[in-house]
Amino acid sequence: MKVETDLVTGNLRMEDIINIDESKAIKLFKNRFQRYKKLVEELGEEAAFEQMMEKYPQQQKALMGTFIDNNTLAQGFKKASPLLGLMGFVMEVVDISQNGTDAALEIQRICPVLSMAQEYGFSSPCRVFCEMEQEATRRAFPGIKAAILSKQSEDDCVCVFKYERPANQVVESTSQMPNVNSHLINRLAEIVRLIPSLIRIGFKILKMRLLH
Repeated sequence: MKVETDLVTGNLRMEDIINIDESKAIKLFKNRFQRYKKLVEELGEEAAFEQMMEKYPQQQKALMGTFIDNNTLAQGFKKASPLLGLMGFVMEVVDISQNGTDAALEIQRICPVLSMAQEYGFSSPCRVFCEMEQEATRRAFPGIKAAILSKQSEDDCVCVFKYERPANQVVESTSQMPNVNSHLINRLAEIVRLIPSLIRIGFKILKMRLLH
């Protein structure tokens, strides 16, 4: 169907998603660098960015929305992580939701495009990939805030992306209580695990007092 073949995130079409693997993803990433470089040469930086963004938000809404529309952001990102894994990304998701805000950190340990940028004359891949991805997300989902907190291209050990939006009341009402109970259980377990360390600290303090 034409609708499916038009679902593109950058150069990634729905038919590519279905058959994706790391080698095919690398080819798609290189095509994206080539396309952006050509557009920059023809139109300039800002116009090239907007040209690449032309269909990106609606495509982002279709793809990303599949994972987050009926889930918290953290749940949705975790569901999407196997797809990114097939493309060479290694990521972790941390749920940081609180105070009526649905929020998550996406931590990328491995970025498969990090070493490609210089081949195409770019000092960093962030403008072509991460910045474009986040801008498409903001345009596709007006209630979502997206920010890059850490970049491997700037010698940080990982890339960290923060996403947040007002908590969805339907999701919150079905998931909040289990989350609270789970948090309490985890908290108690952490305290129990701390007991041996607390005992050692107590002995050290007692020893210091006796010596002085």
